[in-house]
Amino acid sequence: MKIIKMSVDTFWKGEVRVQGQIEDETKVYQTRIFIKGSQIYDYSCSCAEGNSFRGPCVHVKALQEAFARQQKAEHTPPVSTSPEIRMMIREYTNREVARILGEEEREPVYLHPYLQIRRGEVLLEARIGREKRYIVKNLLEFAQAVHSGKRVEYGKGMAFEHVPSAFAPESRPFLDLLLEEADAYIRHYEEMRGHAGLPLPVMRALTLGSAARDRLFDLLEGKEVQTEDEKGAERVCRVERKDPRFPVEVEARGDGIAVTVPSALTSFRGEQRLYVADGLHLFGCSELYTETMGVFLEQMEQGGRECGSRKEKRELLVGSRDIPLFYARVLEGMEALGILQSTEIDWEKYRPEALKARFEFDSDSPDELRLRPTLSYGDFTFSPLADEHVPREICRDVPAEFYISRLITRYFSYWEDESGELVIRGDEEALYQVLSEGMPQFQEVGEVWLSESVRHLRVLPPPEVSMGVSLGGGWLDLKIETAGIDPAELLQVLSEYRQKKKYYRMKNGEFLQLSGGGLQALDSLTADLGLTKSEFQAGEAKIPAYRAFYLDSLSGDGRMKLFQRDEAYGMMVRDLKTAQSVSYAVPAVLEKTLREYQKIGYTWMRTLARYHFGGILADDMGLGKTLQVIALLTAFYQEKTEQKAAGNEGSGSELPLPSLIVCPASLVYNWGQEFARFSPEIRVLLIAGTAKERQEQLEEQMRMEASEGAQVIITSYDLLKRDRAAYLGRTFEYEIIDEAQVIKNAKTQGAKAVKEISANARFALTGTPVENRLSELWSIFDFLMPGFLYSYRKFRERYELPIVKNQDPEALTALRRMTGPFVLRRLKKDVLRELPGKEERIVYSAASGRQQKLYTASALKLKEALAGGAWSGNGKLEVLSQLMRLRQICCDPALCFEDYTGESAKLETCVSLIASASAAGHKILLFSQFASMLERIRERLLQEGISSHLLVGATPKEERSRMVQAFASDEVPVFLISLKAGGTGLNLTAADIVIHYDPWWNVAAQNQATDRAYRIGQEKPVTVYKLILKDTIEENLLKLQNAKLALAAQVVSEGMVSLGDLSQNELMELFEQNP
Repeated sequence: MKIIKMSVDTFWKGEVRVQGQIEDETKVYQTRIFIKGSQIYDYSCSCAEGNSFRGPCVHVKALQEAFARQQKAEHTPPVSTSPEIRMMIREYTNREVARILGEEEREPVYLHPYLQIRRGEVLLEARIGREKRYIVKNLLEFAQAVHSGKRVEYGKGMAFEHVPSAFAPESRPFLDLLLEEADAYIRHYEEMRGHAGLPLPVMRALTLGSAARDRLFDLLEGKEVQTEDEKGAERVCRVERKDPRFPVEVEARGDGIAVTVPSALTSFRGEQRLYVADGLHLFGCSELYTETMGVFLEQMEQGGRECGSRKEKRELLVGSRDIPLFYARVLEGMEALGILQSTEIDWEKYRPEALKARFEFDSDSPDELRLRPTLSYGDFTFSPLADEHVPREICRDVPAEFYISRLITRYFSYWEDESGELVIRGDEEALYQVLSEGMPQFQEVGEVWLSESVRHLRVLPPPEVSMGVSLGGGWLDLKIETAGIDPAELLQVLSEYRQKKKYYRMKNGEFLQLSGGGLQALDSLTADLGLTKSEFQAGEAKIPAYRAFYLDSLSGDGRMKLFQRDEAYGMMVRDLKTAQSVSYAVPAVLEKTLREYQKIGYTWMRTLARYHFGGILADDMGLGKTLQVIALLTAFYQEKTEQKAAGNEGSGSELPLPSLIVCPASLVYNWGQEFARFSPEIRVLLIAGTAKERQEQLEEQMRMEASEGAQVIITSYDLLKRDRAAYLGRTFEYEIIDEAQVIKNAKTQGAKAVKEISANARFALTGTPVENRLSELWSIFDFLMPGFLYSYRKFRERYELPIVKNQDPEALTALRRMTGPFVLRRLKKDVLRELPGKEERIVYSAASGRQQKLYTASALKLKEALAGGAWSGNGKLEVLSQLMRLRQICCDPALCFEDYTGESAKLETCVSLIASASAAGHKILLFSQFASMLERIRERLLQEGISSHLLVGATPKEERSRMVQAFASDEVPVFLISLKAGGTGLNLTAADIVIHYDPWWNVAAQNQATDRAYRIGQEKPVTVYKLILKDTIEENLLKLQNAKLALAAQVVSEGMVSLGDLSQNELMELFEQNP
């Protein structure tokens, strides 16, 4: 639709008539609207709907919108051009003008620095020209000319437009520096006078600050620059980054000495270094040279007397009494630089006596420490505390004395006049500080003497803790030893450590450091194992065998020494560490079926089961967790059968116990079929039917168990809850729970039911052991090995809150270290090397027109509700309903507005994507959580001549199977699938493109849907498209998912975002516009 022509007429009292010709497809319609104020009071159109009574037609609405846009444009204030844009226009215009000017102006102009080097300062001038150089007489005026592009004349034949492009490339860095300095001076000048635009002074030279001097040196390094000294002598100097080597001459002069340097030297400082000019060079000096010579040269230039026959030197005199100090503080540094020259002077005679310090520590009681310090120069000794007269002939080391006095006052604040000693009395903290930190510092600067009583005030290092472990009867016998500390006192030591104290005062008066050592490991050990006071004091405890990995980690990383380890414990740890590489024979019936990684999973479970441990087989979906369990159970029952046949009664129970598998109801028969397919000799009982029939099944199983009963019983979570009484009092060899995320909420009856079952070993199968909360992982381990992750309250305090709320890396590492050995997870990309690649792309669409308005209005309404506290009150259901509506608007507003006839940006993007893909021969799976959206997509595809299959929750099972089989062979390119109806249980490897029309909260479910195509049997690369409506809740949901998923990914797996777990702030963030 296009408006060909539009005219506007204004009548009396402000009434407006808008007339237009509107082209719609192949026809042109004459349309009129009459407006008063901002409302249409009449309209007409020559189209079929124009004279109906059903309201304005689409052409009337189009003309109204066009008129509104015109009015808005006419009444919008004019945009002011930015200064930067004006500068661009001026620059490009001046370039063009410069191009048009004479041939001579096409040659680049060179800008040269000229330095006036004065005592301690540098003035910058500039010379400009091509072949001949001209003096820039006013640098401020020059800067303004460059900014404005002004044409300036310097001499005959030397005039050009002052634009940056007119200058030679090698001159531009200097030009930039010059402009910055000139601009800074102009700003300062105008600020000082309080007014801009005043006439500027004439500035032929600008004084450079220290930072600008460094910049200029960096620009000129390795080049030559013209300079002028304070006498007006001009020279060309080479700029070099090195230290000058001029001599500093010293000669005897009466009873003193004279120090001379060349008078041609001039120095000044930058921010980073000292600069020295000698008439031929400008040196940028090193840090050591700057530190040694900076003040010396400044003072020589300021006060030195010119001497020599040609005044070629400058000198200063030093009296005999000051020679030792001058030598120690100034000349020794020059001697180290190798530039000190002296004749007939014995410097050893002037070398000052070294300062010696002595610190005597004494104590009259365990709560007291006394210090008597003394300082010595040769034979003269004095106290730094007393106001003693020190002879003037002694050359004192003032910095060293100052450091020692600061060191003393840092640790001692009280001075006894009677004894002249410094004293700490009754201040245990101060006493510890001196003994632990102060003593090493006193030893660094002097001699330390300790009385016998002080020698007993030792600071002991943190205690080393060691342990012994042995295995017996399914339990670990733990022994703890701490050298040198009584177990009763060790409890108090640990209490002080937990209070973050720095030390513990032993009963004998010694201090025990509490940082480092084995205390951290001991604290973790007692807390993690829940040792009682009596166990701690006895130094012995019995703990569950599943703590073996934890104890091994304490000794393995050096936190706690292991003084004893029996053979059984060592073997168990070795077996568990190498559980994935231990060799167990695979049942012959499965030897050719199992893939290598599945054999590893089978071996891992057998190793854990050997020690009656449980584990989570968390392999990616499609990697055959079911088959690995079948291998485990087949091997167990085959070995029992072989042992019975051989008459080997001592190798196990006479008749093996049955095993129990609990899974969702939809998978019960699937498990039965898998056993029949891969291990038909295993006797399997599927629990099904009415309550009476199930009871009879179980009773029959009990009667037959001693002879030929089922070896594997398979039931559903729901039926187990109902039949739980029938299972109590019985023990199973294995209890396997499939889709273990079902028990993620420990409070549900399903979770309680599986945990009540008695079994020798337990395993959980799930691709998502953590979907949203760490409590889900706790619940699964509470099933596998009750108490392994402690009570939920303790787990929440030690792991969940620190990891989730505080992002504590230590807590996360500790949890992974503890659970890692009992979780086996492999991803497709890691084990199925034969699988082709998978690429994920996000395709954005942008809403406009009515869809954008509907979304904005609905989002605003929901934000206001949330701001009013709806999420925390009784309005949660309404909030959830409005959230659903927002997501539907993103998909297509027609899902929730029956009269909506406008466009859906995402739908159009989707249809275009499918059309391109199908035309290229691809087969596509498209998932959406909205069945009605799938219907609309199907209709649009039919309009484009594209056929599709449609699978939703109401599709009969027979039709479902027929379509799946047909899709693999027919020419229908698209399979539209409801996420819940077809997210699991389908094999659709004929497709190589997957489209997720709308993002789902549960990312794991979304990924499972993707795996309908990306699984064993797929031979083509798979591309996954996620369609997102820009600047909406969908885009922000992706960000929120990433934040939530990070937690689950760190621990073990993928996850989901649960609406019920979102805070009000997180909900509000879903509506924030992206920048």
